[in-house]
Amino acid sequence: MKRTRFSAFICFLVFCIVTVLCGCQKEEKESDKKLPQIRVGGVAYEPYFYKDIDGEFTGIDVELAKEAFHRMGYEPIFVDVDIAKVDSALPEDIVDCLWSCYTMEEREDKYLWAGPYLYTRRVLAVRVDSDIKTIEDLEGKTIAVQANSMTEKIFLENMNPEIPTEYKLHTYRTIADAFTALRKGYVNAVGGHEAALGQYTAEYPEAYRYLNINLYRSRLGVAFAKDRDEQLVQKLTQTLSEMRADGTIAEILTGYHLDVESNLYKEEE
Repeated sequence: MKRTRFSAFICFLVFCIVTVLCGCQKEEKESDKKLPQIRVGGVAYEPYFYKDIDGEFTGIDVELAKEAFHRMGYEPIFVDVDIAKVDSALPEDIVDCLWSCYTMEEREDKYLWAGPYLYTRRVLAVRVDSDIKTIEDLEGKTIAVQANSMTEKIFLENMNPEIPTEYKLHTYRTIADAFTALRKGYVNAVGGHEAALGQYTAEYPEAYRYLNINLYRSRLGVAFAKDRDEQLVQKLTQTLSEMRADGTIAEILTGYHLDVESNLYKEEE
């Protein structure tokens, strides 16, 4: 009889322990679901912000946003923003921040900024058999860029005084379209962000080469509306700085075959 009671007690004790453990796990899962959400908007731009073949958001900035906001206790929700509606995305409360290779130059006073966290460079690619060797060789040539891009602005507004004044500028909807034009000989060069161009030149390294020219270098940041909580923005800047110091940003850049030395923002500069 005593043995039966003892066995019953042991079974009851085990049941209680299992119940408590399951309850803790349930509370942890429910706690995870209760993380405050933050809407991260971006224009599709490989390799920074885009969807993979399964329709999931991915890219350098997507990975950075996930890591940074998780450290801060937020769950990022990613939102596609049409390039023509970028300026209205924050004022119309479509998103909480803009984070997709977004340059800070000439926008410093327009938003509250977290960062900078990376540099971005605009470069030129030509066919390997091209006679274009220097920036002066662009004289009279036809250059392809993505429409409504920073690279288009660099040419249209003469932001680099070394670029010759006589050339033809053709705009295309995507960088892929611009490279198609280069491959078919419709244009002589393609200008764009080095990471975006690298998505295509890496596949055919024997077909293209880069000019030793830096058209423009910008700082990348995360843009918030000016009436946003400044403490949140400052906390994100601090978190990005910590991610730079602990090697997280460098690891993500390496995963996308980008040179860490030339792309990682350095505070001392």
